[in-house]
Amino acid sequence: MRRSAPLRRGKGLERRTALRRTGPPRRRTPLRRSAVSPASPEQRAKVAGRACLVCGMRPVDPAHLVPRSLGGCDHPDCVVPLCRVHHRLYDRGRLDLLPYLEPRCRAELAHGLMHLGLLGLLRRVTRSRWAPAQARDRHRRWAA
Repeated sequence: MRRSAPLRRGKGLERRTALRRTGPPRRRTPLRRSAVSPASPEQRAKVAGRACLVCGMRPVDPAHLVPRSLGGCDHPDCVVPLCRVHHRLYDRGRLDLLPYLEPRCRAELAHGLMHLGLLGLLRRVTRSRWAPAQARDRHRRWAA
């Protein structure tokens, strides 16, 4: 059974009364789509006028290779130019970006390496649980 308003707790059941709102009712508005880690002006200047690494379309967004939540920074080498479609795919983990980064964006890869280390950067950029072949084979033997 759903109640229309939460109840205050008192000493006994007779002391419970419904809470009253003092202000106007809250409006439910749609969530604003804002970037969690917006790009700095230097990062935006770096990708201005460039084409998407994957498809060559314009305009592009500065896509963080290493987001700030994982230790990224405001340095221009933390971003690469991606169109909105490929930026969303990369952020959702559905785009393997490594073939498009090498050899054009080695400075960005080196900068990301400082933040995440080799395996962390490979997992982030390839969006896979990368492991050496020997470790994968060993896991398969144990799982069988």
